[in-house]
Amino acid sequence: MIVQWEKPNKRASIDLKVSICLTYICRGTTEHHTNTKTMNTPKDYLCPITLELMGTPVILIEDGRSYEKHALERWLHNHDTSPITNKVLKRKDFILNINLKNAIEDFREKQAKLQLCETLSNAIEIKSGRLPSDFQHGNYPQLRIKICMLGNSGVGKTSIVQHLRFQDQISKQGYVATVGPDIITLHLESLFEDRYAVVIHIFDLPGELQWKDVWKNHYQCHGAILVCNVAESETMSAIENEWYPRLQQYGFPEFESTLLCNKIDLAEDFEDQIFKDAERFSTNNNLSLFYTSALTGKNVKSMFNQLVLCILNNRSLMTQLKENAYGTAGPDNSRQESNTQQITGGLEHVTLNKQTTRKKKNKQAKDSSCC
Repeated sequence: MIVQWEKPNKRASIDLKVSICLTYICRGTTEHHTNTKTMNTPKDYLCPITLELMGTPVILIEDGRSYEKHALERWLHNHDTSPITNKVLKRKDFILNINLKNAIEDFREKQAKLQLCETLSNAIEIKSGRLPSDFQHGNYPQLRIKICMLGNSGVGKTSIVQHLRFQDQISKQGYVATVGPDIITLHLESLFEDRYAVVIHIFDLPGELQWKDVWKNHYQCHGAILVCNVAESETMSAIENEWYPRLQQYGFPEFESTLLCNKIDLAEDFEDQIFKDAERFSTNNNLSLFYTSALTGKNVKSMFNQLVLCILNNRSLMTQLKENAYGTAGPDNSRQESNTQQITGGLEHVTLNKQTTRKKKNKQAKDSSCC
């Protein structure tokens, strides 16, 4: 990853250039409930002697337990007993635990991905409301991203949307069911690729399962946020058996999506089956998995920023978004040709340009369709 900040002078704009293949880091990652940057380390990955994450796990044949190799060697040099059972060992032979070693390496890789995703998600700023006036001119084509909130009633979809909209100023009053699609508009504070204004429309769909097919046209979105309530296991089953299959059936051929285990502030046992089901489902379907609290805002911003980054990095979706943008913006042919070449390039380049306010004389373009 290359993260480069260019120190601006007083008249220059601020450029943030992040050159990375975001597809690698944004899919299949798990944001754990205890920390926004790291996951809890499974106990089996810790050496019983050092209580640290193992790098070269070996199995002591006589007691069948796994230890860090160098720690076990030191122990056996000074002891004739098992580190765990304290029984006298007849033999001190051990072998490499290949399966555990591979699992720990995968765990380390996921941790690195999470930390990188956190860095990237903090690199963009998403604001509530419509685009600023200086972004609404015709020479800034508008990429209109549509994101849908899917899940049963009462899982916290509306609270998540309100937190994205109002940050810490959300109301903590009683629950009111969503009876029709609510549409919230956000925008990227900086230009994308130094030329595109990004508008984000969030569609908060009602969660009554009997009406799930009524809103099927809204499933055609660039990104989807699938939300379950960790205190109600049936909400995860509904994601797996109802909402996600219909998203695949009625949605675009390609889209980005993420799974949210919401209301972790209410969770009592993080070993409950719903967490295992969520991890299995997200792994099988190559989804990002976040543990969030819409009440406290935990992980909500990181989740949403990551989803937007994945959409902006998806070649197919970007081609569609840019075609829609040029349908109304009308750039000159040379500029359009240049953009097409950039889409088909090898390494993904996410470039955000925070413009200084300047007066534009161009006429304001008509809004294009959000999908």
